[in-house]
Amino acid sequence: MANILEHYKVLGINIGAGLGDVTSSYKRLCRIYHPDVNDNPESEEQMKRINIAYSALRDKLKREMAFRQRQSYPGPGRRHASHGVRAETETEANSALFSYFKAIGECDYTGAYIYLSNHDRRSISLESFINWRKSVSRLYPMREFRIKGGQPAITVSFGDGRSCIGFRFRVMISEEDIADGSVNSGEVEKAVIYENGTWKVFLGYQSVGDLTRGFDERFEARRERDITKRWEEYNSGIYPDYNMLSLTGMRKAVLKELYRQKRFGGTLTFAAISVKTGSVRGAGEDELLRSAARTIVGALRETDIPTYAGDGVFAMLLVELRKKNAEEIVGRLIEKIRKNAGPQLGGKARIEYDIMSWSGQGPADIDALNTVLRKFRKKM
Repeated sequence: MANILEHYKVLGINIGAGLGDVTSSYKRLCRIYHPDVNDNPESEEQMKRINIAYSALRDKLKREMAFRQRQSYPGPGRRHASHGVRAETETEANSALFSYFKAIGECDYTGAYIYLSNHDRRSISLESFINWRKSVSRLYPMREFRIKGGQPAITVSFGDGRSCIGFRFRVMISEEDIADGSVNSGEVEKAVIYENGTWKVFLGYQSVGDLTRGFDERFEARRERDITKRWEEYNSGIYPDYNMLSLTGMRKAVLKELYRQKRFGGTLTFAAISVKTGSVRGAGEDELLRSAARTIVGALRETDIPTYAGDGVFAMLLVELRKKNAEEIVGRLIEKIRKNAGPQLGGKARIEYDIMSWSGQGPADIDALNTVLRKFRKKM
């Protein structure tokens, strides 16, 4: 065993690599160390070690492949009804699929990538696969899975004329929705194919876009649903006098938007407007604040989040808007607040604002909004 491990090390490949990986690595090393292209005196000795490792692993993998093929294709023994495949091979395919999902559940995305078919790995790089899985796990971390088999063997055909035998499995997956803490369960189908002497999970991805499309559509559908139901979902957090979220209600809304920004990137801008009549609070100030609330809610986009934080302070989360643009929008809002409040009340009002932007650097949560609000409370 020690010699075999050393052979993998010499060729610079992982234990369990297929024959195609062994051959590719051998050819790559030949272009580096072959004496015809490398004048280093040590290259000849290194090339000998490479040849020995390649021959040993090639023979080992060919023997294993022949053994597995004798098991997988028609021959003596118990066979699968539809394809002449030995029933024991379904257990091996199931094991490969289990290892793939186990690695995902443990956030070992490099380990999961190893179990993907060569077709998938040619279409999707390791870096793209890891980034995709990290994005999914931020919003929908997998809690448990259960594999169901028992389906007939299948033949998977590729565009270049190749084909492999395989099995299709149904996988029950339970995952958490980070935004609201709920746990959802669903069933997906996964195919496992036999190629290069091993069982590999076949997802059929053609590109990075193909990889992420299902998740993006799923996320955007949920986001649209969240936008239309925002007020109902956070009804307990609405400030009744102004039909705005309270600071408590805004916490959930901000955190949801943060998870979206971490997935897709973008800018979050927190803005706050302090509205005061400059006199003792009374009917005049209540009228001014109600007018300001109507103005703000009417002027912001549907994706933005307005809040009444108390003490005459309105807070806003402006989505996909940088600080420079936010200052322009807030300036127009203040003009509208004065105009809508009427000349007598608007002229007496003292209105101030502050803005803070976050564009993916460092933590951004409800504390960022509280920082803006604390500046006002020091002034008031």
